[in-house]
Amino acid sequence: MRPENTMNYDARRSRRFPPDEGTIAWIDPKAPDDKRHFKPTIAALVTDEALRGCGIVTLSQAPLDPETECMIRVGDLPPLRSQIRWVKEVSADVRRAGVMFLE
Repeated sequence: MRPENTMNYDARRSRRFPPDEGTIAWIDPKAPDDKRHFKPTIAALVTDEALRGCGIVTLSQAPLDPETECMIRVGDLPPLRSQIRWVKEVSADVRRAGVMFLE
């Protein structure tokens, strides 16, 4: 990579953009095969969105481990099969996570 391009370099494949204020993601950690059986148990605030995923913040103590497949509904979108890519503990009760859509 040439030095003049390093300031705009981002390993992500698509641009991030801010969600509509108050956008909530509902997560079903069981990842049912049939979307009609989507039963979310985790609520999270969406911090950013992209073509292939989103960032979330949750107060839930439910397990959200990297590489875990789940089903997630972001805002008004239909549920999507997804994978938790990374999790960062912000404090004892707050966790940030990156989600990649698999479909």
